[in-house]
Amino acid sequence: MEHVQIGLLTVCSVLVILYTWRLLNWIWLKPMKMEKYLREQGIRGPPYRLFYGNIKEIMVSMKKARSKPMELSHCVTPRILPHIHQWTESCGILSVLTRTLFLLID
Repeated sequence: MEHVQIGLLTVCSVLVILYTWRLLNWIWLKPMKMEKYLREQGIRGPPYRLFYGNIKEIMVSMKKARSKPMELSHCVTPRILPHIHQWTESCGILSVLTRTLFLLID
């Protein structure tokens, strides 16, 4: 009976370790590896953040852009998508948004 309990405990602990490693790989290691490869290719963007990505920055920039009056021109990107406009201005034409990974090609 004791050998069965030790065997089950061993199997359960191996499964927990395996799924913890998979989760860690999916949430942290894979995005960091992708960010490294993209930076090596010259594609920049804001750094990867766990769980929320760039949502906080996006909401702040949208609120800030909507608080100002809009210019009378056909350039509406700074008003509608201010975060994308800001990142393309600071990081270049090719940019990466974390969590959803958009490649912006102008």
